[in-house]
Amino acid sequence: MGLFNDYMREGRGVDKAPDNRPRIVVFFDIFFRKFWSLVKINLLFIVACLPVVTIGPAIAGTAKLLRNYAREEHAFILSDFWDTFKQNFWRAFVIWLADTVIAALLLFDFYMYLSLGGSAILRIMSLAVLMISATVFIFMNYYIFTMLVTFRLTLKQLVKNAFIFAWVGFFRNLLVTAIIAALTFVAVIYFFPFGFFYVAILHFALCGLIISFATYPLIKRYMIDGYDPETGERLDDKDKTDAQDAAEEL
Repeated sequence: MGLFNDYMREGRGVDKAPDNRPRIVVFFDIFFRKFWSLVKINLLFIVACLPVVTIGPAIAGTAKLLRNYAREEHAFILSDFWDTFKQNFWRAFVIWLADTVIAALLLFDFYMYLSLGGSAILRIMSLAVLMISATVFIFMNYYIFTMLVTFRLTLKQLVKNAFIFAWVGFFRNLLVTAIIAALTFVAVIYFFPFGFFYVAILHFALCGLIISFATYPLIKRYMIDGYDPETGERLDDKDKTDAQDAAEEL
């Protein structure tokens, strides 16, 4: 069985000619072509998050739209968002709730670290463990919602695969984090208070597009290419084309 197995998908339709442009060129092409759609998605996401308990499903719905944009496929903003929101409501809610609890624990641990006494070595080791834990937690969230809306995986499989991707894609995850941190700093802090207007109309969708664009190729490489969509078995080269035709479902 493949490392990331146990998923089921249907056909993806007609293949497109491979895009051989540099990835950065492709990203900005998608960004400018989809700019107003990204604005709509950002506003829809904010509205959908207002009840608070719907934040997880709203992230799932947004992840579906932005994943489609990242692989240069069409998405119906309202209908695809709403369908994904409903279909993944409880699992997305559980993931978001777990994220909230873990984030709170990490913040509490950091607070405790600040008041920690003892030797310098103990403090350094504690900080290292805390920073590694927080980094892996952030990186896992770059993948888990995209996998949620792409494959039929259990919560255990989602968490396991996200943990693996946090390490397999470590340097790209680090780059994504740096870009998002820079965008947030420049918009919200450097251009305060005008940056909040940018956050309201674009920030969440743009950050989501960056995450999807950077991480989906890794998901495709390890979870789609060369695996049978029914069994998760690794295929011989002669069978890969047929498997890829059945690889991308949602």
